[in-house]
Amino acid sequence: MRVLWILALAASAAAADYKTSNDNFPNPERGFYLQTSYDPERGATKPLDEPWLHRARGDGISMLRIYWVLSEFRDRPLTPEMLDRVRADFKAAREAGLKVIGRFAYNFGPIGAPDAPLARVLEHLDQLQPVLRENADVLAFLEAGFVGTWGEWHDSTNDLLDHDKEILDKILDVLPVDRMVALRYPRLKMRLFDGHPLTAAEAFTETAQARIGAHNDCFLASKTDWGTWSKNAALEKDFYHADNLFVPQGGETCNAAEDAQPYIGCDNALKDLAFERFSTLNSLYLTEVLDGWTKGGCMPEIQRRLGYRFRLTGSSVTVEHGTVQVKAEIRNEGFADLYNPRRLILVLRDRSTGKLQRFPAASDPRRWAPGEDISVALTAAPPPGEYDVLLSLPDASAKLSGRPEYAVRFANEGVWEAATGMNRLAEIAKVQ
Repeated sequence: MRVLWILALAASAAAADYKTSNDNFPNPERGFYLQTSYDPERGATKPLDEPWLHRARGDGISMLRIYWVLSEFRDRPLTPEMLDRVRADFKAAREAGLKVIGRFAYNFGPIGAPDAPLARVLEHLDQLQPVLRENADVLAFLEAGFVGTWGEWHDSTNDLLDHDKEILDKILDVLPVDRMVALRYPRLKMRLFDGHPLTAAEAFTETAQARIGAHNDCFLASKTDWGTWSKNAALEKDFYHADNLFVPQGGETCNAAEDAQPYIGCDNALKDLAFERFSTLNSLYLTEVLDGWTKGGCMPEIQRRLGYRFRLTGSSVTVEHGTVQVKAEIRNEGFADLYNPRRLILVLRDRSTGKLQRFPAASDPRRWAPGEDISVALTAAPPPGEYDVLLSLPDASAKLSGRPEYAVRFANEGVWEAATGMNRLAEIAKVQ
């Protein structure tokens, strides 16, 4: 009853209008990502280039996919030096304001290159557990990896596909319960869960099913995305449409040849990105496909809409009997939504002292679905004074909650405060 009363009261106040921003600005855990690798077989062992990471952030990139190729360790445990290298990569990403999409693999091709025996995979995961948990704040999600060529789960020299559930359960076990893993093929998750996509009631419950997302590393490559889809492609795409409402969908393009031509054009790319609810794509591969989107005119829209894109469409602030009541109207114009925990906080800033007061809201921003209009009601009872009214969506981690580059920015002009990482509403609250 209280929520209904607040909504009705706030609706009687004059609503503020907001101008839409069409800029491509970085927001955490979404958008085009950079890719790099630790790959001793190819001599790629140098530490991450931190100026490169900072330049990427300035260019609107907020994510970094890292391949850690463990070819040296197919027959032995990971060394302390290797574990420290993984830690150092996370640290560099954190300092640059990026989130990491991680993948561990035992080779970087070619097809048929060796992976490791099951016992070795499980041992390595045990060793990686403390590293992954220590750095979960900057881990957007982990691609399943480990199995087969490129860690893509389509082959194995050690019959690892016969143990897919055991490996997947182990990965989920070593990760914190609020972090997800992405599988390469829809048929794998469909088989594990009887083809049943997540429902709203099952989402974000920390079960195995609720923590498994997807990555398609040959998006739009052919009729089957080079084997991503089976003969049940329509059913699998429908599964992603429903399931990816609550889990991440990443990937990359990989082909621009004749078999890809019917699919890689702007019209079809936009349709499939929206239907499959893509959060992130490789910004470096495949350049022919990406250049085609630029020439076709859809690249700016794709840049803006990958993942979530929250836009304020209106707000109202009412003060009665010392209580501030705020109503915010928000539309998600992205292809997808948030997948990691994040809070919505009403912040009142005293206009004379600058002192902040924070009031967490009950609304879960992960459930602000693409294409939907969201109405959020918030209340606060501050001391008398005159206040700026702000909405904050900080990172859930205490390590990052105070860093503006890890906070969510609304797609409006004149709202974002870069110094604070908060979105300022048009109204002022005067409390007597």
